[in-house]
Amino acid sequence: MTEEWCCEKLENLKIKENRLSTLEEIRGRLNETPNLASKVTNRLLTSPEIYDCLEVEDDEAPVDASADPMDLVSDILSICMSNLSLRQNDLPKLLDRALQHKRPRIRALALNAILKELENQISDDNMGDAISDDLLRHLLRALQEPETQLGSPALKILTIVLEDHLEKPFIKDTFLEALKGSEVVKCRLYELAVNLSKGSAATLEKVGFVLDHALSELDNDDVLLQVNILEILASLAEQNHGVTFLEKQQVFDVISKKVELIEQNPLDRLLVPGIMKFFGKISSIQPQKIITGYPRMIQCLFECLHSGDVSLLPAAFDTLANLCQSQQGVILLEEHYSNDVKESLEDYSSYLRNLPSELKNRAFSSLEIIFTFDEPVSNNVSDILRKWFGHLNGGEKHMQFLMDFCRNPFPDIKISTLNLIGAACLYPWGIETLKNTAGFLEYLLDRKIEFDKEAKYAKYCVIKILAESCAFDVETNNQLRTYVNEGPYYVQSIMDVAVEGN
Repeated sequence: MTEEWCCEKLENLKIKENRLSTLEEIRGRLNETPNLASKVTNRLLTSPEIYDCLEVEDDEAPVDASADPMDLVSDILSICMSNLSLRQNDLPKLLDRALQHKRPRIRALALNAILKELENQISDDNMGDAISDDLLRHLLRALQEPETQLGSPALKILTIVLEDHLEKPFIKDTFLEALKGSEVVKCRLYELAVNLSKGSAATLEKVGFVLDHALSELDNDDVLLQVNILEILASLAEQNHGVTFLEKQQVFDVISKKVELIEQNPLDRLLVPGIMKFFGKISSIQPQKIITGYPRMIQCLFECLHSGDVSLLPAAFDTLANLCQSQQGVILLEEHYSNDVKESLEDYSSYLRNLPSELKNRAFSSLEIIFTFDEPVSNNVSDILRKWFGHLNGGEKHMQFLMDFCRNPFPDIKISTLNLIGAACLYPWGIETLKNTAGFLEYLLDRKIEFDKEAKYAKYCVIKILAESCAFDVETNNQLRTYVNEGPYYVQSIMDVAVEGN
């Protein structure tokens, strides 16, 4: 594709009757040309003739839906944008028409092109320098657009590049203006501030005024807005400097007070899942702060687990898993809330039998997290987990209740069950409990009863753990090792079956 050919086609676009066929011709040639000359792509991106094709009146709309000018122009612009580099000095000029276009879809094309290029260069620590002030202004405007297709990529881009530009006066001015916007826009800005703050305490200080504004909205009468803000702030609590900031602002006390006074304001019940997620995230990092410092929050969690309320259970399952993500969390829960844990795990046993499939999987997933640790587990924690598994198991010394779930016809339930069994078998007591379950080992080794690929792999992972243990006799251990060596998807040949039959 030469620049002369390109100019000829752009001239053709000035004639309305020729537009569709010419656009199709340009798109076809772009698709056929692997290495496009920058002069060509730059000419197309800045060409008013291309964008004029989108100025179609209703009575001029094409009858053939497959020849939509919007689709054709979008494809042409996307191909051209894919050849751009963020370090081009003329990038703002090349994208200016698209970024200022009245149609959101065209603006979104430019934003997504920038985002894709950033993600491809994510290892470059200096990518923030590649974004000019002009582009930043476009991005900040997009952040405040009502359409998600604009706000979402703008948020992701600014999260990556804005840290190096926060001291520029126009950034703060734009933030202050956005804080007067709609709830959607404000929540985007709060999320951006949290994303940036997670990087360092110094960055948090620069956007502290945005976070202060978010915290002030926790006194808002709009419960849904409060829920959204709590969810956004929860990720800030994943960093120690974030927790320090929230403590300094007395956020934990304010939120805990809401739970204590919930009977006086029934609408605040809608906040409970968000509050649990918030405290759960913090407890995964600083379990002692939450488990010993906010007993009303922990009690609220156990009440939710015991309630059977399907609107509360997902958050409750996740929060209990967060509380148990560290060995210290397990020890503290057993030390301070032993009876509550026992009752909750007994409730789990009932929920696994009676809840809808989606919630069953959520419950299984949280149990898997509770029994899984990346680092070696102390004997004390292993003993506690053995006790907890007994609560889940009705005090039995076998896994019959889990074996029943393995025979469930639905693969997702079967996979969730096998994942939990694998977590339990990381401990000697778990393997012993499996050994005590009549027929369970034979079930695991039988390849003929499993057809789902993911379930086969989940079963293989359990057998691999068993094969690495010293809990079985030589013959069984050889069977386990053979299974592992053959891999998860091994299919016995007809000849092998015939030989076995003889």
